[in-house]
Amino acid sequence: MKKKQLVFVPVPGVGHLVSAVQLAKTILERDDSFLITMLAINNPFAGSMSKHTESLASMHPEIRFIEIPETITSPPSEALAVSPASAFTSYVNDHKTLVRDTIVKLVMADNPAPIASVVVDMFCTAFIDVARELGVPSHVFFTSGAAFLALMLYLSDREDRGEPKFRPTDPDYTIPCFSNPVPYRVLPLLHSDVEYEAFANHGRKFKDSNGIIVNTFSEAESHAVSALLARNDIPPIFNVGPLIDHKGKSVSGSDALVKELGLAVELTLDFRRDCPADFVKAEEITKAVKSMMEQGGELRNKAKEISEMARKAVMEGGSAYAAVGDLIDQWLESKT
Repeated sequence: MKKKQLVFVPVPGVGHLVSAVQLAKTILERDDSFLITMLAINNPFAGSMSKHTESLASMHPEIRFIEIPETITSPPSEALAVSPASAFTSYVNDHKTLVRDTIVKLVMADNPAPIASVVVDMFCTAFIDVARELGVPSHVFFTSGAAFLALMLYLSDREDRGEPKFRPTDPDYTIPCFSNPVPYRVLPLLHSDVEYEAFANHGRKFKDSNGIIVNTFSEAESHAVSALLARNDIPPIFNVGPLIDHKGKSVSGSDALVKELGLAVELTLDFRRDCPADFVKAEEITKAVKSMMEQGGELRNKAKEISEMARKAVMEGGSAYAAVGDLIDQWLESKT
């Protein structure tokens, strides 16, 4: 079979990098005709990614890793404090030319096999334009769950309609991707107008890709998945999760999924009463752990149920297994 290339551009963070590697591994396990290159951008906020890249490269020789150096001045700490998402997005945008040149000189020139897709992280949507310039398809790898994806798309819809941003004085928000109205306080990422716009802009760019790969499985987020499937203005959705890292732990996006599925026990602190240094009292932790571990308890049973659903989803015949197959078929059928 004629080989094709996939170029992954994960966000410069360990969790997102590991997630991308797990997706690449999953693809190669199903079809080893792909040649996969991972472009690892250095992280200006957490030091060099070299040690993580080298570790992953040694464990996965079937994947080619190319480290993209940090050649541009990092955003000032003041910008990060005001708007982490916006500052990080600007940093990624500054690497468009460097990433484009790397793909041309070290991927396309090294191997005549056509590029089936440039797979960009959910926060690296600037590289969708790079793929378009090169005349190749692009896919978004969304490392969180379907509900958050639907929320980001919803924010872009609101902006395009000229609707105002969320405000603390507003009533609970009715967001199509959530089964219940959402209070403002549980949307901390959107409390800043700049952050709101950053997430909305990413959501808007998702629509320019050829597909969105989501680290979830349909049975886990049926309401959000149904809301996405009901739309005819977005690219195809491929729910390929859950992805598991080399140590057997769930990867990026798992915290949001746990909350969405109602598997979390909330620990709270009343700062008007409690000492700021005593963030969570021992008895609160003990109570929460007992609630989670209680044999026959509701949360434990629900966790087991979700675990079994996940196991079936990734097995042959499961929903995630089928989604990976559909994704591979789309890449193999592309005309590039």
